[in-house]
Amino acid sequence: MTKKITFSYTYFLTRVFFIGFGFSFLFNIAGKDAWISFLIGHLLSLLLVIYINKLKKQYAQKQFLKEKGHNFLKIIIALFATLISVEILFIFQTLASNFFLVKSPHYFILLPALLLAYRICQKNFTTISRVSTILMTISLSMVIIALFVLTGYVKKDNFMPVLTKDFFHIIQASIYYVAYSTAPLVFLILLPNTDNNLPKHYIKANLTIIIMGILIIGILGPDLINIYRYPEYMILKVIKILNFIEKVENIFAIATLFDLFMALSISLNIIKEKLPKKKQNLSFIAILLIIFALSIFLGIYYSIALQIYYYLPVILLIFIFIILLTLSLKLKKLTSSHSKKS
Repeated sequence: MTKKITFSYTYFLTRVFFIGFGFSFLFNIAGKDAWISFLIGHLLSLLLVIYINKLKKQYAQKQFLKEKGHNFLKIIIALFATLISVEILFIFQTLASNFFLVKSPHYFILLPALLLAYRICQKNFTTISRVSTILMTISLSMVIIALFVLTGYVKKDNFMPVLTKDFFHIIQASIYYVAYSTAPLVFLILLPNTDNNLPKHYIKANLTIIIMGILIIGILGPDLINIYRYPEYMILKVIKILNFIEKVENIFAIATLFDLFMALSISLNIIKEKLPKKKQNLSFIAILLIIFALSIFLGIYYSIALQIYYYLPVILLIFIFIILLTLSLKLKKLTSSHSKKS
């Protein structure tokens, strides 16, 4: 994998959980001081990403998961990828049904995305990588343009006074920021990869999140950031082209759909790779149907979905801890056994 491919994967996986609910959830916790949580969370996340990058290097050398056994780790990774896939589809359908396809049933919104992701997963990582680099270029260009235009609408008074929230809530939002921005990056350990610059890629991708979060506070102010469910979409409504072309927010919001689709494709492919080779396609289709049904269920019972999303950062952190700890112990065991043989 080239640096561009690795960056495209990092870009999509880092941003995906901030779409739809991530920003609004963090604003509800830390208020207008959430920008402080973003910065603290970025520093904490960077430490974790450095460790993930270290494990990625070791895994690329050992490739021990290709050996027989290690079923516990494979099951945990598959469950983790399934959870992320369900949440991505839930975010996708809520975003699309609220702003793009308002009167469309949920199954009509989800089915094309799931079928297209399945089609890509039927190929290999070469196909996913090609699509990822193309969509990343488009998405990043649109994000940079939007961020640049939105800076003119920021009001400094919306940040004052500073530290209106207590220290506990700022740290809580920081930890949740770590969960959102780093959890999907665990998948990069398992992908065929020769690029070991994950921290640098993460900093660049994460910078778009931090700037967007600061712009949301500066444009909407302390009251509106706690009212809107999709604050990152609402600030796009202020954009005008040549001071008279309005309602261009849907054009810029397409970038968020790219984020969701590519993160979903990567996650589903991780699930497929962990399935037994015998009747792999049938097993994969069965899991896709389960993911589809769970996503429809969450869309219908919206209150339950919100409760799950409330605890999602904690669940993500638990999965991160289990996976990284298991990987570390197995790599250490494998290294020590090879040392004894030599």
